[in-house]
Amino acid sequence: MGTIFKTREGQWRAQVRRKGKYASQTFRLKTLADRWVVETERSIDLGGIFVGGIIQNPHTLADLIDLHIADMHEVGHPLRRSKHAVLAALKRDLGSLPIRELNRGLLTI
Repeated sequence: MGTIFKTREGQWRAQVRRKGKYASQTFRLKTLADRWVVETERSIDLGGIFVGGIIQNPHTLADLIDLHIADMHEVGHPLRRSKHAVLAALKRDLGSLPIRELNRGLLTI
């Protein structure tokens, strides 16, 4: 269940903690915060992934890699050279593969 509270500035802060995921956003109107909480909880239940407070549904390995890179930049940890090279190689070789078809055998050398 989401939590909504009024900030000192008079805005409404909505927070959702569900299935190990956390999202929060600030709104001018309480009705917008209520609506966001319901939509966010529904999206988490359906398996969506958060990026910057926005839920996205990746379909390929390249989508997941892009989400990971965006998450790292958002928290202030840009990729270093070796991790960037590994992710670029995975994206090049397996990026077009649908997530549902990913298995351990594809990742072995």
